[in-house]
Amino acid sequence: MDLIEAALGDEHREIRDRADEFATDVVRPRADDIEQTDEFPRDVMEAAGEMGLLGLLLPDGYGDLSSDFLGYCLAVERIAAESGAVAESIQGHTFAALPIARFGTDAQHDRYLDRMASGDAVGAMLLTEPDAGSSPSQLSTVAEATDDGYRLSGQKAFGTNAGVADVHLVVARRRPQPDDSHGVSVFLVPSVDETPGFAFERVEYMGMRGHVTGDSTLDDVSVPADALLGEVGQGFRIAMGTIDMARTGLGAIGTGLARGAFDLAVDYASAREQGGSAIGEYQAVQVLVADMYAQLVSARHLVYSSANRIAEGAPDTRASSAAKLTGSEAAEFVTRNAIQIYGGKGYRTDEPLERYFRDAKILSLIGGTSEIQRTTIARETLDL
Repeated sequence: MDLIEAALGDEHREIRDRADEFATDVVRPRADDIEQTDEFPRDVMEAAGEMGLLGLLLPDGYGDLSSDFLGYCLAVERIAAESGAVAESIQGHTFAALPIARFGTDAQHDRYLDRMASGDAVGAMLLTEPDAGSSPSQLSTVAEATDDGYRLSGQKAFGTNAGVADVHLVVARRRPQPDDSHGVSVFLVPSVDETPGFAFERVEYMGMRGHVTGDSTLDDVSVPADALLGEVGQGFRIAMGTIDMARTGLGAIGTGLARGAFDLAVDYASAREQGGSAIGEYQAVQVLVADMYAQLVSARHLVYSSANRIAEGAPDTRASSAAKLTGSEAAEFVTRNAIQIYGGKGYRTDEPLERYFRDAKILSLIGGTSEIQRTTIARETLDL
């Protein structure tokens, strides 16, 4: 029994089993279709809600299954082993629901959380901007107070589930803009179809097909006063309050992609014969398998070490950056070498490995690039 297995309680095993059932019975049969159509898998999100996997981090009473952050990472890793797009859609949704749970009013809880836990409503966080990246202190999207609420104007880039979400958490600065982050606030904006002045243009990527993101424009979008999440000026805390969790979750998704590709490669190396022997008997293939295994297990241990710290109420920025870095790099390394083991067959679009390979790349870019993670790890280590 390895250290991860030994650390799991009955609750964690229940969540892992539920996630395995969902991944096997729901995600696996839909993964290729999601890839081919590139359509947001709302039916899969609804199924995740029905199985309790969208309310894992919400307070008791929202869904029939709740857990700590270690349980969440167990679930998202297993889902990513079947589809990175589904896992990332769930991740984006989860980190839109969690701020509402933490900072929302009772009325906002009643309006959104039951629906988000069930999958009836999808969430998105709109933080990143074309010229400001994800720095809340440099945002140009503004919120101007009106007699009955706020008027939002600006542009947002990326944002998992943007455009298809039923509720968007829009991070904006109050007008006039102060010189620091204290004017940053978060507003709950309904779907594009329900909101005049709110437009969305989807951007296509090389991977994560079915995962929807793109460019959002808010042109004098009016929202009522009760659309404010938390207090005016609390947006920096809301936007950045889950960053360690989000990065660790991305590490879990990377680990899941690596796990899916590794399992396929091992099965293929054991079954595929060349020259009268399984190709797994050749030393060149064995070296690849050994290196893939080492990267996968190393990433998994760092991810779950960080997740356990968060679950215990002691998040560690260095640990979350290390988890995100190693998880995303393991995903790239393992998927690339799994294709190498498959040979030309692995490059075919009717084989899942090329999908895993394309999906893996984005993980080294979102949530802070690998270079940013290395800088963060170094600065935390050197106490700079």
